[in-house]
Amino acid sequence: MKKIYLFTILLLASVFFAGSVLAITEPTYPIADLGNCKDKNDCMDFCNNADNMSVCVDYGQKSGMLSAEEASISKKVAEKIKAGTMPGGCKTEVECESFCQGNVTNLEQCLSTAQDLGISSASIDEGKKVLEALKAGAQMPGGCKTKSDCESYCSDPQHIDDCLSFAEKAQLIPAQDLAEARKVAPFLKSGQTPGGCKTKDECNTYCADASHSDACINFAETAGFISKDEAVMARKSGGTGPGGCKSKDACDKYCQDQSHMQECIDFGVKVGAIKQEDVQKIKEGAKMIKDGLGKIPPGAKSSAESCLNDVFGGKLQDVLDNKVQITKDQGDKIGPCFENSIKDFVKGQMPSAGRGGQGGGNIPEGVQGPPSNVQGPPSGVQGPPSGVQGPPSGQQGPPSGTQGPPCSSAEECARMFGPQR
Repeated sequence: MKKIYLFTILLLASVFFAGSVLAITEPTYPIADLGNCKDKNDCMDFCNNADNMSVCVDYGQKSGMLSAEEASISKKVAEKIKAGTMPGGCKTEVECESFCQGNVTNLEQCLSTAQDLGISSASIDEGKKVLEALKAGAQMPGGCKTKSDCESYCSDPQHIDDCLSFAEKAQLIPAQDLAEARKVAPFLKSGQTPGGCKTKDECNTYCADASHSDACINFAETAGFISKDEAVMARKSGGTGPGGCKSKDACDKYCQDQSHMQECIDFGVKVGAIKQEDVQKIKEGAKMIKDGLGKIPPGAKSSAESCLNDVFGGKLQDVLDNKVQITKDQGDKIGPCFENSIKDFVKGQMPSAGRGGQGGGNIPEGVQGPPSNVQGPPSGVQGPPSGVQGPPSGQQGPPSGTQGPPCSSAEECARMFGPQR
């Protein structure tokens, strides 16, 4: 789960308080520009004085510690501190963090200050959603008011329903992710997740161990994130995919390499992800394309060949000569090449008076090529679960410590607990 801090509205303290930039890199002391301060603490004391902040910001920008944008914001902060208009009248990084994280009732003031300073971020947008929900009558989970209290409350799996309810009211989680998170919540509360894991790190660690793969797959099947057949396929994979890949992305990348094609096909057949008839279609792909190019109208052939050549990275002839095999990604794009070329040809042949601006969309029977059944290795050749993930990535509950269910969507849960799709 992406952890967020709803109350950390004044982001990047080094931007707001010029004295903090000295913690980024160690300069040579004493620093003449900063009152000849003799060490970091001395310089921090100098720069935390509102009267010196502008000088410190100039030094930070000149030294490359602050960008032009950061320097501009820092100067605005210095002006607000001198005028006493920072949230709660705070004057230091610690004071401002304490005010903005210490009580939810201060949220509106902190958000307003961030807007005045010209700061925008995903966290601030989320903070605005929370504020709107509170104004509409929503209650913070467990009535928590501070960042630490909310983190503590929502880190308890027994409170997950309350925290998800608030996240829904504040529109912090997409509807589909929220529904899937609620499906997993009962398992989280009862401790029936793999190995009883409660956090992302715990679940990742548990399911990264190949000896726990059955437990992770069983959970995915029990929770309804993968079918019985998919569970069987996952168990057959033996813990890894082709080339030892252990995640969808890694397996996709491995199997898109022409030199690994046969290995991926063999693996897919072994685990039941590819049927024998599909293997035959893969092998006959070049012939089907040739037949298709022979069936379409001559006027559409050039366009279709150009599109196919782009699909195969300029190696259409190598495909037709059976020198390289067609990948699944390429196979999915062959049909549209034929169909679009024929549509364009038919549209161009129809008299404008007969089209009425609407014609050309229907392809006469008998002129379509084969592409829909030209296949590359199915995506099901990916290996077993890449590891159980922690709370849902889409869950953005109140505090950073909010622990949600290990996954937030069927796709994510299948990736974590079941076979790769």
